[in-house]
Amino acid sequence: MSDAMSHATSHATLVARDRDDVVEGVRAMAPMLLVYAPFGLLVGAAVAASDNPTAAWLSIWTIYGGAAHLAVLDVLHSGTGVLGAALVGLLINARMVAYAASLAPTWREAPVRSRLAAAVMLTDATWGLAQNRVSGSAAARRRFYFGAGLTLWLGWPVLVTAGVLAGGVVNDLPVVTLLPSIVLGALVVPQLRNRAGLAAAAVAATVAAATTGLDGGVALVLAAALGAGAALAVSRSTS
Repeated sequence: MSDAMSHATSHATLVARDRDDVVEGVRAMAPMLLVYAPFGLLVGAAVAASDNPTAAWLSIWTIYGGAAHLAVLDVLHSGTGVLGAALVGLLINARMVAYAASLAPTWREAPVRSRLAAAVMLTDATWGLAQNRVSGSAAARRRFYFGAGLTLWLGWPVLVTAGVLAGGVVNDLPVVTLLPSIVLGALVVPQLRNRAGLAAAAVAATVAAATTGLDGGVALVLAAALGAGAALAVSRSTS
């Protein structure tokens, strides 16, 4: 009887510990929703102004990236076509490849379904929080990631939908064109406390300065990809 009670107690302790890891991820991501709010409103306004608002709104989950979503809608609006829009979206989100590579050691032992779910929820914010979560086992870090990722996965559509409803009000704001830069800046600054984040920011800023004459989308892709690559290189050298 005592063995059964001991086993039950141990199981309850493990469950509580696992839940705490997830809750910690939720708490870490919750303030980021406030940071993302202006960007979400901007994307929502662009969705409302698109030729097919329903399809544009449904693509929240298939594109899952504010900058890529805005770029795709802009390309479609200019009449370039679906193929061109898809290519632009893929290029802008190409930095996720470097993000995924930097997180691979944590997920190497995870089941395939968990790795696929983690890939679907990967964004700048989830990657940044995961990079800063260095304590605990790999399993604990994965639970933290899921807590953070699910919070943004559920919160982002709410922000975009609010932007759809606000529509014209958002577009009339004098600082609307600065919102993406403000959001990205707020996401980047906390990462400057570690060497990988500092390397990424330095390389991305250098690339941005060197590509001022290029198309904005190409310059963004180069800066993001090379910056993420620099962060990955520094992370590996210090691990």
